[in-house]
Amino acid sequence: MPRVGHRGRARAANGGWNRLIRRRTAALCAAAVLTAGCTPYGADTLQAVASGSPARAVARSVAVDRTAWWGGSSYRLTGVTATAQPNGRTEVELVLGVVVESPVPAASALPRVALEQEGVAVSGPLEVQPPPFGRASLTVTVQDVGPPGQLLDPNRLALVLAAPGAARAVLPIGARSGQDPVDLRPTVLHPSADTVHVGRYRLVLSSARLREDCTGNPLPARAVPIGTTPFVPRSLRALKPGQHSVEVLFEAPAGTTPEQLVLHLTLPDGRRLAPSTPVDATAHPGRPDTVSLAAWFDFYGDTAGTYTLEAADGLVEGAADRPVAVTLRAG
Repeated sequence: MPRVGHRGRARAANGGWNRLIRRRTAALCAAAVLTAGCTPYGADTLQAVASGSPARAVARSVAVDRTAWWGGSSYRLTGVTATAQPNGRTEVELVLGVVVESPVPAASALPRVALEQEGVAVSGPLEVQPPPFGRASLTVTVQDVGPPGQLLDPNRLALVLAAPGAARAVLPIGARSGQDPVDLRPTVLHPSADTVHVGRYRLVLSSARLREDCTGNPLPARAVPIGTTPFVPRSLRALKPGQHSVEVLFEAPAGTTPEQLVLHLTLPDGRRLAPSTPVDATAHPGRPDTVSLAAWFDFYGDTAGTYTLEAADGLVEGAADRPVAVTLRAG
């Protein structure tokens, strides 16, 4: 069984997040802390890096820049080094950045991360646990990789993010990994209107995306401390293979509750969906005047075409028959 260690330096969104960074002592776990916001899309380019001197253990390194999404976070791989161990097996060092892709604190789903060679696992699983809100760079060292007596070529490896019953994201490290990249990258949907005024609701449509990596989780997340205040983050789960979700985010005045906000989404093929989980309301830390609302619409099938979002105030008589409609288009 591989042995895993890590070291990382976190760049927190504010000082309170530094206290969220803890070293995991479990044998197969590595913790990561990161900031909200988007990372650049990974470029599919590789560059060889000079190996160590003959006096040191034999090492082979590549610089790589690939990004994949999984469970609500993005994972950017920027460097891989394979080093021969005294026992004849390989130690692999990964330089990884993780970003929680949410405007408010979110409990992202946790992938099981593994190294594969031509689709076959050559390491045990690593658990990468993002914080609810943040960004960090992380160096993960995976020991006892592959068979004894053979130094693995990092150009033949791929980093895989997965979980039982969930979609897989694949980041090939080199051209000879034997696997195609699968990044589960969200697709931005452009709305025909930026505001939705219906009944008592005054909403700003801040984001609409077609997601392949995550959706809302009906199970609430555990409270986490922000400074000295307990805070319940938005709860997310990973999508199943072949499953999609349209994620719609609204900004609303503080005190807005979503219980009477009636939403439906019409897919390009004509199917009309209600939200897959109850509409979520999560406060903004440091913004007491604003609350974030989130709705997810899960489905299988084709994704190309135009989506129509309908909103109504359930407390207004007859409002369901006269919803406000907003179209959502990719590209």
